Amino acid sequence: MATTAACSSRQGVPFAVCRLRGTAFILVLALASLAQASEDQELREEAHISGRMTLQERPFAFVTDPSTPSAGVASMSYAFGLGSGISADRPLPVNLAASNGSHNISLAYGVTHRLAPFASATFAENPTAPTTVAATVTAGMTYQFIRPGAPLRVSISGAGVREGASNANGLSALAAASLEQGALHLAANVRADKMFATNRDAIDVVTMLGASYRAASVLRLGAEYVGQDLEEMFGDEAEGGARHAVGPSVALDLGGGRYQLAVASLFGITAKSPGALVRAAVAYNF
Repeated sequence: MATTAACSSRQGVPFAVCRLRGTAFILVLALASLAQASEDQELREEAHISGRMTLQERPFAFVTDPSTPSAGVASMSYAFGLGSGISADRPLPVNLAASNGSHNISLAYGVTHRLAPFASATFAENPTAPTTVAATVTAGMTYQFIRPGAPLRVSISGAGVREGASNANGLSALAAASLEQGALHLAANVRADKMFATNRDAIDVVTMLGASYRAASVLRLGAEYVGQDLEEMFGDEAEGGARHAVGPSVALDLGGGRYQLAVASLFGITAKSPGALVRAAVAYNF
């Protein structure tokens, strides 16, 4: 139409060539517009990044936030849990006799703002030999699907697991999502573990929910819920049945995210759940 009219008004210029030029011009404009939008998005992300050491949020002690470290930033964390770390490092212990505490050391690195490999080791008393320590080792990758800093974020993690207590190998997958509305931060996890060992569930399912409110610039107050071995509500109870626990949490974010601390205490709400659990985690980003 407009291009056709322009082409027809030009003397000595083949119509096909004129149309081709017009199409190329429109394509260049479209690509320039997309490039500008991409650049604007990068600038917005850079502005968001510049205010913090890392884009990774840690408002919970049990629940995993879908955010990942910023590109080029490494995150080292240590967590101590009373009642955690038993059986593939699931939050609620399967063997209560060995629930006297665990130590977890983990390291993650932001390859990009969305992609981060990680590795962790959890040390806890071996339930089959109480005088020895069992180490569960995990290594994998997290990918964040939605741009950093967005109100809604979604990520998925996949990892290989070497369980210390049983010397069994396994796989673990975690889907995490969060929604931020002003000072309120909501998060949800669905985790599936598959251990290649006898007398174990075909798959272990853990669901975790969290709500956190920013009471001050560096302080968050909230609550967390863990539902573990949920598959045993509908089938064989190879590991003692489903467990549920809920309780309060508090988190500190200092130095623009360089130092992060989260503490939570959960209380069992079913007969097969532990009476009380405590987990404290501290992270240093550099």
